[in-house]
Amino acid sequence: MAVLILVGLARSGKDTAADYIAEKYGYSKYTFSSVLRETLEEKGINPTKERMLELGDMLRGLMGMDAIAKLLDKKINKKDNLVLVGPRSIEEVQYFRKKYPELKVIRVVAGKAQRFARRSERDPKEEEGFFSRDERDVKTKGMQKVLDEAQLQINNFGSIEELYRETDSVMKVALG
Repeated sequence: MAVLILVGLARSGKDTAADYIAEKYGYSKYTFSSVLRETLEEKGINPTKERMLELGDMLRGLMGMDAIAKLLDKKINKKDNLVLVGPRSIEEVQYFRKKYPELKVIRVVAGKAQRFARRSERDPKEEEGFFSRDERDVKTKGMQKVLDEAQLQINNFGSIEELYRETDSVMKVALG
């Protein structure tokens, strides 16, 4: 079983790279944010970015900084190759590293202008609001440690085809 964790700032291309890995290489994709989205939806609450951030912070306060990893782990089919997307704390990465010592952490990087241009309707419309999330994640959750944990990097500065080529190159290294 191979396990990858894709990390990166908002709209860096983590999900797009993970979708490609899932499709081309036969991995099962799980996102940390899905735990938050599903929890809110089960309670009949619209899962906005802000509400998901608040819920994540609340769960980490109650259950520890690896709370989302623990909840996500319950959803995972253990026999599949896994690509896990979007941890926000180093404790979430360490939780899965204990379970899967061969885990590879891959950072996805894109420029600020590219990331802002990729924002969805759920993201803040102003640059200040959009990039304040980066600052919040780095300061309150230790996101910089998550980014620094990466052994490999996918650069996402061009077209979708270039992202796929970068991902293929990184997968060759990750798979040995």
